[in-house]
Amino acid sequence: MVFFEQVPLAPPDPILGLTVAFQEDPRSTKVNLGAGIYKDENLRTPVMRAVKQVEAKLLETEMSKEYLPIDGDKTYVNQIAQLVFGAEFWKRESERVCGFQAPGGTGALRIGAAFLKKESDGSLYIPNPSWPNHKGVFAAVGYNVGLYPYYNFDAHCLEFEKMLAFFEALPSRSIILFHASCHNPTGEDLSPDQWELISEVCLKKQFLPFFDCAYQGFGRGMDEDVAPIRLFADMQIEMAVAVSQSKNFSLYGERIGGLYIVSKNKTVADNVRSSVKQVIRTHYSNPPMHGAKIVGQILQEDSSRQVWTQELDMMRLRINQTRKHLMESLEKRVKGKNLNYMKMGNGMFCFTGLNKSQVETMIRDFGIYMTSDGRINICGLNAANMEYVAEAFATVMQRGGAS
Repeated sequence: MVFFEQVPLAPPDPILGLTVAFQEDPRSTKVNLGAGIYKDENLRTPVMRAVKQVEAKLLETEMSKEYLPIDGDKTYVNQIAQLVFGAEFWKRESERVCGFQAPGGTGALRIGAAFLKKESDGSLYIPNPSWPNHKGVFAAVGYNVGLYPYYNFDAHCLEFEKMLAFFEALPSRSIILFHASCHNPTGEDLSPDQWELISEVCLKKQFLPFFDCAYQGFGRGMDEDVAPIRLFADMQIEMAVAVSQSKNFSLYGERIGGLYIVSKNKTVADNVRSSVKQVIRTHYSNPPMHGAKIVGQILQEDSSRQVWTQELDMMRLRINQTRKHLMESLEKRVKGKNLNYMKMGNGMFCFTGLNKSQVETMIRDFGIYMTSDGRINICGLNAANMEYVAEAFATVMQRGGAS
């Protein structure tokens, strides 16, 4: 009997597939601006000094590789909760928040999605546009994923009024996915005043916000990047939060993330915890150990935490300076076009305004790889390739005009 001959060939992942194509490109001038991974000036993804210090200690002191509990390493879960919600909130309100270590931010999203699908009947909406895998993660557990207005591709700006009107018209108890900061792919975030208005609608309509917090510390700062989450938590709004430590601890390969669910009270939180643990048990039983121990130790040791904070500040500074240098290089070359929208982004991502055809030209003619919507990761730029990339952008923009 043949089981698998009817299996169709699946299309490559729109982001990870770019990396494969880049690696196979023989050109020495090629540049990868696709995958959302931090790179230093030498275009390496470094192991942070704080990570190396803690790993050295773990090598000497760790006595077992026994299974973690279903909900993960307690030190990690508690330390990340304080990082996201704030130490005072966690001290005051931790009984109504249940936290779970997960295999990366994607794992946290998937566990949260499976739990919500099991326990609620609300429809789920993500921003247009959003990280491509968002739709896949939620569709995989049975959601017919809706889109809400977020970004105007023609005017290169947020569509806040349309977003607000869309939310006002939604049924109560809908589930809304928000990017906490450094929106992927646009880099455009809501202002504090806009978040205030959104929070009031969520409270009034009894929405369940589901925050994806993948880039804390890569935007404006550690506290600023989670301000929307803290605003909603202080307003007693029930919500889910998926976090990732891939970027801010440069632990991409360790798959370390977490899921937090904020409930009305301890009784509800205890019930939620039991339900989520059932979901985890049937997905992967319990999470991996190494990354969680690294992050937990760094955050609870003052000296290691200080080293990590300084490193993260330098990473954020490189991102901001690289964006500035790219804009200076483009403005010298591209005449008669308003490129201010490219200056406004927050974090690693920048929407260039290139359409799909222009992106294909960038890849084919120049070996500069990016996603088909024109999003780039500016961490793929450095002093050695900046002028080459800017010249290519200028050529393509002026040849046919960015969309």
